[in-house]
Amino acid sequence: MGLTRRGILATSTVALAGCSLLPEEDEPIEASASTPATLPEGAGYSEVAAEETTIETTVRVDLTGDVELSSTQAVVATVFRRVYEADEGRRFGLVTAPAVEIFENPEVIRDPVGALGNARVVEVATGLSVESVGSPTESGSVTLLGTDATLSTAAATTADGDVSTAWARVRAGEDSVTAVATGSNGPFDAVTRET
Repeated sequence: MGLTRRGILATSTVALAGCSLLPEEDEPIEASASTPATLPEGAGYSEVAAEETTIETTVRVDLTGDVELSSTQAVVATVFRRVYEADEGRRFGLVTAPAVEIFENPEVIRDPVGALGNARVVEVATGLSVESVGSPTESGSVTLLGTDATLSTAAATTADGDVSTAWARVRAGEDSVTAVATGSNGPFDAVTRET
């Protein structure tokens, strides 16, 4: 006896009944960062903002293998934000966000800041009013909190004109840290964090 499409469909439906391949929660995941990343006074920048703020975003998860699956999850994250300024209006910003567990099995952990668009990331980190950010390019690596991280660069259009931006992101314990510099290369290697 040969298998028909109807037979395969019925068998597949029975086999998958009650199984949720990628769960989608109706309620957002709420999480808070534990310890802020900071820039020491000797780095040549002055602190202009230090606050906790809340970001709301939707994290998309794509899993590939024998089957491609995707899911989205709303996240409300309380983050630490530090903004520093140096000569000629150069800015350096740090956003410390919780590393959020989206799924338990398979374990999928995401940085909610990474789900924001590039313009929003630059805006949150630097405090500038950002209209758009061009396509980022990988520009080598930097050391951030003792970890090698890919440095992405792009031009940003702000309310005050165009600026060059560079950013990197690393995992730091239970948190993720995103560092953004405007103007020349920022002091990525000077960033510290209490453990």
